[in-house]
Amino acid sequence: MLRVLAFPFLGLVPMLPAQTSLQALQQQFRAEARALAEKQPTHEQRDALRTRQLARLRTFVAGDATGDDRWNGLLMLADWQVASDQAAAADVLRSIDAKQAPAMVLVSAATMAQHLGLQQLRDGWVEAALTKKAPLVDRLAMGRLLMSVLREVPRGEKLFADALAEAADDEARSFVRWCKADAMREREDLPDNAGFEELERLAKDLPATYWGSVAKDRLRATMLAVGDAAIDFRASLRDGKPFALADQRGKCVVLAFWQAADHDTPTLVSVLQDLVRRHGEAVVPLGIALDRDAATTAEAIQKLGITFPVVGDGKGPENDVALRWFVEGPVVHVIDAAGKVAALGLHVGTADARAQLTEVVASAIKP
Repeated sequence: MLRVLAFPFLGLVPMLPAQTSLQALQQQFRAEARALAEKQPTHEQRDALRTRQLARLRTFVAGDATGDDRWNGLLMLADWQVASDQAAAADVLRSIDAKQAPAMVLVSAATMAQHLGLQQLRDGWVEAALTKKAPLVDRLAMGRLLMSVLREVPRGEKLFADALAEAADDEARSFVRWCKADAMREREDLPDNAGFEELERLAKDLPATYWGSVAKDRLRATMLAVGDAAIDFRASLRDGKPFALADQRGKCVVLAFWQAADHDTPTLVSVLQDLVRRHGEAVVPLGIALDRDAATTAEAIQKLGITFPVVGDGKGPENDVALRWFVEGPVVHVIDAAGKVAALGLHVGTADARAQLTEVVASAIKP
């Protein structure tokens, strides 16, 4: 659910107009990376673009960046340099001011400092972060990092316990418990199923809440098999129209979870639109975009000529459909005309895989 603010090698860039934001800069980086990828670049060309973008990021952090953009920009810059120049990454981290930077930035920086062996810096940032006020979402993300990467379990658990004690109602309590259950999946000191046991307790204790219902569906998703009733959901499409799985009864629904940068996405779009041409309204492809940037999704829809409905709110794997179906990466599931699961975990990367999807859809059309 919650994900740490990190910038793992977004890749590639030129000269930044004044007063831009870090988000705008990241979008430009991604656009340039995609444009270069289409030209089948050499390693030298990729390296050259990344070098230009690194210089551009430095200029942004040193000049235009203000407020949170400055601190997050420094994190991004350090993250880019960790693999290639650890000394430079360490220098960037040292420029983060513990008194001024937000708590979440400090804890994120502490994970990098730990990786670089900067123990004193790491400890100081953790101490400073825990004295600062922070939004609930940030505190829960900090708790996750403390319990997993930083291995300070008691401090992480205290953040979750405090958030639970402060929760004003069952909805707020269910959100905190959901985040804790998700964080427990990454803890090395717990059994592998500890997070799922926490989800079971959440689903049982608070079934009428949103996160309690998501917990129940996610647990179902871990055991879902062909022939089972599909996990129901409602969603808002990119064009604002509602989409309810229950309303599609009598049609084959293809749930296509995709990302703009995935190598197989153009092929997936082509296969889905061919299925519609072949079977007409008997087949309903639904694209569920897993990108964390709605602008990236919009650009991909236009570029790929996607004509089928798409759910893409910029929440990535935290969008409602992906949460309920427990999907965290590109995959295709098929639901038959009777509302039963016809196939799970399909892909389109090979001719055999595409043939399998085509056959499954043809069979799933018949109730």
